Amino acid sequence: MPNCDFYATREDHAGLLDWLFAEGGCEVHQLASDFERPLQRFRSSAEVLAQFERRYPNGRPWRQLHLQLYLPGAGPPFVPRRVTLNPAACDGATYRYSAEGWGLVQLYLATASGDDTRLENSHTNHNSLKRAQTWADTVTDQGGVEAWDFAKITAFSSRLNRQIRARGVAKIGSRAVLPGALALWEAGIAMDSWKPGEHVLERSDKK
Repeated sequence: MPNCDFYATREDHAGLLDWLFAEGGCEVHQLASDFERPLQRFRSSAEVLAQFERRYPNGRPWRQLHLQLYLPGAGPPFVPRRVTLNPAACDGATYRYSAEGWGLVQLYLATASGDDTRLENSHTNHNSLKRAQTWADTVTDQGGVEAWDFAKITAFSSRLNRQIRARGVAKIGSRAVLPGALALWEAGIAMDSWKPGEHVLERSDKK
């Protein structure tokens, strides 16, 4: 399953999302809707980034946003799946919608708020044809694997990952570090288990 883990801030995500929407090769959807609300499709970087302004009921800001990218022409028409909820565990809600499909590409974005001491990684991934075929007999609610063009999906995912890595100005392990994340590191913010003063970044020569 080709993936790309990287570190980025909201400002870094803005540039990546601008490229994604300008590239125009995919639809950008929530992974899961709010309770008893339609699944949201985002049509601009601003719409996506506005999600980071949201807060949980306890006042904690959103630090992660999970997106699913659908490539028109690479699979069946996209239809959100209605998911039944247990109202006793979901504040009375009985359903939500989910973006599911063998050929969807995950784009999970993480950021940090002012009082955070750690930045979690952002992430891309998608199923390979082999993995989808392996799970097809177990996961029976996503239709047939053969309906998806995995060559097209892999080509798009590779472009996305190259774009992310091209924006990196440093690496830690194999993970790209984008400019905003590097600034947080220099201010003492850890990236997952990597901590300034204990670990060393490999900086590129980008300005």
